[in-house]
Order: sequence, then structure tokens, then C-alpha cells
Amino acid sequence: MFNTTEVYIVAHSLVPGGRHYEKGLKELFAEAFLKVLDQVGNSNLGAVYVANAFSEVLQDQSVLGAFLSDYVGLRRTPAIRIESGDGSSGVAILEAYNMVKAGVYDCVAVVGVEKMHDVTSIKLNKALATITDYEYEGFFGITPAAQAAMAMREYMLKYGYDYEDLASWPIKMHERGSKNPYAYMRKQATLKDVLESEVIADPLRLYDAAPAVDGSAAVVLCNKPLRSDAVVRIDGIGIGAYGTYMGQRDTLTELLSVKDAVNMALGMAHSSIGDVNLVEVHDTYSILGILALESMGFVRSGETPRLLSTGALDVGNKLVVNASGGLKSMGFPGGASGMYEIVSMVMELTNQKPFDSLGNAGLGVVQDMAGFDLVSTAIVLRRVT
Repeated sequence: MFNTTEVYIVAHSLVPGGRHYEKGLKELFAEAFLKVLDQVGNSNLGAVYVANAFSEVLQDQSVLGAFLSDYVGLRRTPAIRIESGDGSSGVAILEAYNMVKAGVYDCVAVVGVEKMHDVTSIKLNKALATITDYEYEGFFGITPAAQAAMAMREYMLKYGYDYEDLASWPIKMHERGSKNPYAYMRKQATLKDVLESEVIADPLRLYDAAPAVDGSAAVVLCNKPLRSDAVVRIDGIGIGAYGTYMGQRDTLTELLSVKDAVNMALGMAHSSIGDVNLVEVHDTYSILGILALESMGFVRSGETPRLLSTGALDVGNKLVVNASGGLKSMGFPGGASGMYEIVSMVMELTNQKPFDSLGNAGLGVVQDMAGFDLVSTAIVLRRVT
């Protein structure tokens, strides 16, 4: 019989994203993992799930989990590497959640880690190209940035926006990031800054792209809380897919995998869109953040730029979007991206600095995604004390 155990996030840690030239993949993993291990003490971890997208390309390393667990002295603890492109973290959380929920393990750790630097830009771009359909897209130069640019162009034409209107996303994310000591980009941006930044794939500009960073973040999931204060529970988790290359799609302005994932997660949580106070979306490019928010149903299609510019999604409103500054400010650590979103959401729900201004928000959604709408996860987190 399926065990209906509840699943709690009982520990979390985050290594701020950056160019950590002094640290390798193992050191980054150990820094985040040992922090959560210290928080839970002797929790008898049953397994470790490692979210990583690019180790074969960037570090020439496979069987990553075994080597990382060995580095921290866990030679007899299974360590499973989960790869789903830049959406690896959400899938890792899903797998870990299922093992605790089913009663296989009492506690497991999930660590997202990626070392994006220490390689040439050519090699990094080659790695990023693997999250396209390489035979039909990447080989011919269709990069993730080009995909985002095509979606942005279609969105602008469909809803009658100029590029200046969509610049509200990076401006708002930089504003939030400037107040977040864990962010990589801790400076505000003006419309002039955005408009004068380099075009990387017309109409997409440099300020629309989350900067690649090295980073690591971790959580521990258990079947019971380990303390009585500020407890966060996973109330629902969903996954969706739309695994096809862009030439086969009817529209680029709706993310179907995202839509399916959030519907599944909210259904499991017995909640609705209107119950959610906080959302963290996977904004590797500004247009993807906009599309994710609208595809999940938090904002009506075509309304996000207007709501952002009027402050309707800022702190103090019923729904706050990317209080962390999103990946745009936190940085883009490849397969660890979703872990940065999850740790940020835990801090937001528990009112930890710098998120102590969010009040009594009780329900949050984290959306993670691989590539352009290929595989998406949505995780519903609830503060229960």
C-alpha cells in the first residue's frame, strides 16, 4: 500500500552564484551539502540526489553522484545524479520527494551543483546548445537565446508591445536583486541600461539574459519536521512535458509543459491559483519568466509587462513574483537553477532575511524548466507553523 507520509524541507543552504575560480565542482557540492548536514545532525540520510546538467561536457565527468558522495565521505550512501538540462533540480526534487513519500527513506538530501566557468565561452555555448534538439536546432546555430528571441518577437507582435514594455522584467528583477545579499547581480537597472545593452539575438538584449554562474544549493527532505518553528512542507509537485523542437509548435507564447505541471501540483495540494502568495519562475531569459507566469494562470495572457510596470506584482500585493530577483539576479547555475529558486522560496516563506518583509505568506509555487518548454516541474510549498 502506498505510504501517505508528508514530506518536509527541514534544512537548506545556498552558495551565492559567482565565478568561483578557486573552487571545483566537488568543493561547491561539499560547501552546500555540509551546511545542510550540519543543520540536521544525525538524520541518517538514505540517499543523495544530485541535480547537474553539464558535467560530461564541462568537467568530462560522468557517474557524478558517486564521486561527489565519496568526496564528502559518504561512500556507502547512494548518490543519484539527475539530468534534465537546466530543469534538473525540479526533477531531482520530484524523485527525492517520491522516495520519502513512499516510505523508502526517512530523509534524503538534494543538491544542485554546476561549474559553468573555467572553460572557454565556446565550450560553455556548446554545453548550452545541448538543451536544444541538437540534430534539428543546435547543429544549425539555434541557441537557447535564439529560441527566447523568437518567443519574444511573437509575444510583442501578438499583444502589441514594444521592446521597452518588456524591459519591465529585467528592471524589476534587478530592483529585487539589489536587496538580496545572495544575488549575483546586486545592482539596480534603468530603462536606459537595458536599452543600451548589447543585442544578443534580436530583440533579446544582454539584460534579458540571466548571467551564467558557478553555484550550489541544497535541501534535506524528511518525513517529519526536525524542529517546531518555521516548517515548510511540500504540498504538491507536478511535472509536464512538451518535448518537441520549435519548428513543430503552433505557438511560442504558451508553455504547455509549465501549464500541465502547475495544474498537477495544485491539484495534489488541493489548492488553486488564488491561494498562492509567492511564485518563483525560471527566468533564464526575461520572456521565459513572463510566459511561465502567464502559462501557469497567475496572470492573464499578455498582461505581465503592464502589471510589472505598475507594481502590481511587488511586495505588499496578494501575489509577489520572484522576490529573490529571479535567476536574472541570482544567476544561472545550469542544472542547479531550480535549487536556487527552491531555497529562495523556503527563505521567503519562513521570513528569513532579506525576505522578512513578505509578511505572513503561507503558500508558494516554484517553477523549473528544461530548455524551451521541454520538461517542467512545479512545486507547491506551504509554511505549516
